[in-house]
Amino acid sequence: MNNDDLAAWLAQAWDTHDQDPAALADALQARAPQLPDSADGAELVRLARHVMLAHLADGERLQAFIEALPDHAGLRDARERADWALATWQERTPALALADEVAWPLLGEVLQARCRAGRAGEVLALLIAQEAQACDHPVPAARRAFAANCNNTALALRLGPRGDAQRDAAMIALAQLARRAWQAAGGWLEVERADYQLAMCHAAAGQGEAALRHAQACLDACSAQGGDAMECFFAHECAVHAARSAGRPAEQAAHRQAMQALLPQIDEPSTQAWCAEVLAGLPS
Repeated sequence: MNNDDLAAWLAQAWDTHDQDPAALADALQARAPQLPDSADGAELVRLARHVMLAHLADGERLQAFIEALPDHAGLRDARERADWALATWQERTPALALADEVAWPLLGEVLQARCRAGRAGEVLALLIAQEAQACDHPVPAARRAFAANCNNTALALRLGPRGDAQRDAAMIALAQLARRAWQAAGGWLEVERADYQLAMCHAAAGQGEAALRHAQACLDACSAQGGDAMECFFAHECAVHAARSAGRPAEQAAHRQAMQALLPQIDEPSTQAWCAEVLAGLPS
């Protein structure tokens, strides 16, 4: 496979990586021994780390992948970061010390793996313990990485199985922590999206009134800040879920109609197609 083919394959793999992560992990493992000494080769290592930890919580699979990699100079940084994440997942001290702004995105994948392994309470405790240091961190990239970790672990729990009250409580607490962290690390857009996550998490947990409050915060922020059509579309999406959770069918229908009206205003074709899929997949 030449470099252009690999780049195209990687783009497609990233776009669909959450659909069948186990099959993708097998494909990544098969490619490991022949990886080129290039940026695309390093990107494939990053994808493998993400899929095998964040989506599969499978350290043994990641270790086998790392061991199969060729000893190319261009893969060295990606391999060292995969080693760091694997050691952290296995609760060993990583061989390499990394700056917080580099380590924390890797830690986020480990935390998602722990959530998938039923360790959400442990993840929440760790992030709460880091909050003060992270939100006051002198490096903006570190503050953003911490906020992203909180958001992504809440998302992993939201997309996981329902019916566990403690898991749901951890999900909500992580989404609340993400909102506080984005207030320290981002602007109105990041805080609005944190409210989106909170609305979706409360709705998933059957907490309709709380979901409605955060959905309204999204809509208010988009109105006040001039959010574009896509941003408003997703604000209405979380309002659909919130209204459904709260048992308000008329509001649910109104927000769905608003999404339909916004769809033609989304200019970028692939984004519009994605939004159309979201709209088609909404619960009735």
